[in-house]
Amino acid sequence: MIDGLRRDLQRPTDPASLAAFRIGFGLLATFAALRFVALGWVETLLVDPSFHFAWVSWAVMPPTWGLYALFGAQALAGLGIAWGRHVRVWLGLWLGSFVYVELLDKTLYLNHYVLFTMLGVTLLVTPAAHARFGGPTLPRWVITAFRIEIATVYVWAGLAKLNPDWLFRAEPLLTWLQARAGWPMVGPWIAWDPTAWLMSWSGAAYDLTIPFLLWAPHTRNVGLALLLGFHIAVGVLFPIGIFPWLMVIAATVLLSPSWPRSWLDLPQATTVVADPISRRGATIWLACMATIALFPGRAWFLSNDVAWTEEGYRFGWRVLLNEKTGLVDYRVVERNTGRVWRAYPSAELTPLQHQHMRTQPDMIRDYALHLAKRHAAEGRDVAVFADAWASLNGHPRQRLIRPDVDLTQSLATLRSNAWIVPRVGRATTPAARQ
Repeated sequence: MIDGLRRDLQRPTDPASLAAFRIGFGLLATFAALRFVALGWVETLLVDPSFHFAWVSWAVMPPTWGLYALFGAQALAGLGIAWGRHVRVWLGLWLGSFVYVELLDKTLYLNHYVLFTMLGVTLLVTPAAHARFGGPTLPRWVITAFRIEIATVYVWAGLAKLNPDWLFRAEPLLTWLQARAGWPMVGPWIAWDPTAWLMSWSGAAYDLTIPFLLWAPHTRNVGLALLLGFHIAVGVLFPIGIFPWLMVIAATVLLSPSWPRSWLDLPQATTVVADPISRRGATIWLACMATIALFPGRAWFLSNDVAWTEEGYRFGWRVLLNEKTGLVDYRVVERNTGRVWRAYPSAELTPLQHQHMRTQPDMIRDYALHLAKRHAAEGRDVAVFADAWASLNGHPRQRLIRPDVDLTQSLATLRSNAWIVPRVGRATTPAARQ
């Protein structure tokens, strides 16, 4: 099997598709950075908050000029990537500045930012960085890696939609579309209940089939029409930034490797390069691709209520699935005296931070640790408890966090205490009940 895979992976492949993708990727990177600055988000999302939900302790918030320098580096690097010279240098600059900004606050997390990063890393570590119109051929394993990454996003997004709320209640689309009833002319049609049902079922079908429609030559035109129509509609209906355009650009790698030559008068590849791959190389490639393809499905083995617990939700390509609202405040108890304080996070957090934190258990714990650290600086040893309630996709509100569990404990201890309250009416796996 490995020998057959080696022969297939080392076949020379037209670089035109990856050259077009590289250019589109670079231009989108520049646009995303300029857009972030132009909309004033450097100030409102990064400078204004007094507390940040950092992913790692070493992600320290730079001064304001440093933040603008990071976004300037992203914009410049994007142009360099599209330009096509010293691409790996530009990719390194872009990845370093882009990823650092994302690590500053969990509030900034978006699925398509993760995909953006993954594609950038793949460009960096593969010969795709040197793809040129009319340049030498590339081994087939390069474009296959990109295809697996993109197809994985769609397939897992489609599988995640095969849940009762999406299929049998048309939620959260029903709620979101009814909020657009006031749009001129089209509002009543958008808010019509059958529209939400149609979009729910067709959305799941689209995600599960579009990679194969684009890949197969005889369905490619249909796939292109669906691709453009779907992402334009999503971009109009929902404020999800660069997501539609990233997916359109990325999906072009599923087309024929020579598709740009069908549209533009471009030269053929100048050299057919034989690039053999060893058995060890093929095995490593296969292991990497299996990890990329299977890792997003880890939530299926951790908990069957990932939308509620959020465990395994991130990096899982679960797109536009939840309308989750919540309320949370804290009870801070001094251990040696029993003295009690009430803490209301809305008094410190920005509206966006508060919106995300009050429905995500790990961020609720992060803020509890922040409160404990603040009291420790004043010489007090405290336990922190959360009074947290949430509602998912229109279901009745219920407790999200056990109010009797000290959130300053280690995560291992918290899991053993089942600190997240199971959703009423939702079965749990044996592991989740422990």
